[in-house]
Amino acid sequence: MKSIMKKLWFISIVLFALSPVIVAGPFQATGIKIGEVDQNSAIIWTRLTEDKVGDVSFVNAAPGSEGMVRVTYWPEDNQEDIIRSSWRGVDKNKDFTRQIEINRLKTNTHYSVRVEARPMVGKKVTSTIKGSFVTAPKADTVETVQFIVVTCQAIISADCGDNGHSSYKLMPLFKPDFFVHTGDIVYYDKPPLCKDMISARFKWNRMYAYGYNRDFHSDVASYFMKDDHDTLKNDCWAGQKYGDLTWDQGLAIFREQVPMGEKTYRTYRWGKDLQIWLTENRDFRSPNNMPDGPDKTIWGREQMAWFKKTVAESNATFKILIMPGPLIGPDKKGKADNHANANFRYEGDVIRKFIAEQDNMFVINGDRHWQYYSVDPRTGIHEFGCGPINDMHMYGGNPGEVSPYHKYFGAKGGFLGVTIERKNDQPQATIQYFAGNPTTAKAGELKVNYKTTLKAK
Repeated sequence: MKSIMKKLWFISIVLFALSPVIVAGPFQATGIKIGEVDQNSAIIWTRLTEDKVGDVSFVNAAPGSEGMVRVTYWPEDNQEDIIRSSWRGVDKNKDFTRQIEINRLKTNTHYSVRVEARPMVGKKVTSTIKGSFVTAPKADTVETVQFIVVTCQAIISADCGDNGHSSYKLMPLFKPDFFVHTGDIVYYDKPPLCKDMISARFKWNRMYAYGYNRDFHSDVASYFMKDDHDTLKNDCWAGQKYGDLTWDQGLAIFREQVPMGEKTYRTYRWGKDLQIWLTENRDFRSPNNMPDGPDKTIWGREQMAWFKKTVAESNATFKILIMPGPLIGPDKKGKADNHANANFRYEGDVIRKFIAEQDNMFVINGDRHWQYYSVDPRTGIHEFGCGPINDMHMYGGNPGEVSPYHKYFGAKGGFLGVTIERKNDQPQATIQYFAGNPTTAKAGELKVNYKTTLKAK
């Protein structure tokens, strides 16, 4: 009997040794996002998960987990100047997310950041993500600045399998100082459809469980904007619903899933030669089917007043308005949702007149599923439509090349890269349209579809 017991004991020890070690979480399968970076502060976003890596083959790709997080950060050239936040619990009512604002940052400085996770009980760190970002230069500093603008990505347009979207593999090659997503980050009204809060959150979690999408955001400052598809549904406005998903729930989910400050419209200064304005196109809008006129709006009175005031106060060489939707277009037939459409012409004309009166101000926009560069024949305003995230997301049609508007028209997807620099002390803005597809991602090379340079007046 003793001999049998010894054999059983020995077998159990061997089986235990050969069995996979189960490491308890929480983890951070949907990565981190470094947002709202200015000269002296940033917001670090993370979310805790049960699994170390998300499984994007499931609708619920990365189930959430309770736990605590801590952010540590320091200048890359001075590891002695280290700052740590306190340990803070994630909010299970906000999809197990936590946003931590970090301050006392030095201007125009590269920072390293470490985001750690641990259980609610116990002090053992179970997950660590390392990242980096650069803070903005002061308003009187001449500095070359590069940034990227994208729009329109969906689960159905993930062109690199478990890695997600090809453009996120390519964008680091441009070496951006910051990144702007103009909205339609997820599509609640595209398969798999999301008609309640649970499934809407599942879609965000799945989008950032994709390898390329997740990893990109660890090493670049980002500014996120929303549009219709990541608010509720196509061409939506306040008071509407999508299944059981309400307008207010849509607004709340967006703010929980990205790093965001007090307002969703804001402006940031990046050195002597650049200031950007990021506008809000959903929160304050009138119904699309309301008759056009002075009372019909997308921006609302408060945002309009803020925009005009802050632009007038700016002495930046280049002033760039970044919008979720177009101001110039031309748009494809049948659209009635943006300032390039006839049913928002009154407010569009107000904005166009104001921008035309500014020196060195141009527009970058998202929402449209084609790349284009237009010059308004009436006002002379330059508008750059960044195009969708990749070639798979070009569904829905386009207007084709329209004369005399288009200086460049491409039925292509990818991303827009902007370089603000000085050549012989002359400020200039170079705009490049890059291709995004699995072939270019595999080659690891940037392919330029179109390039132009605007010199400051």
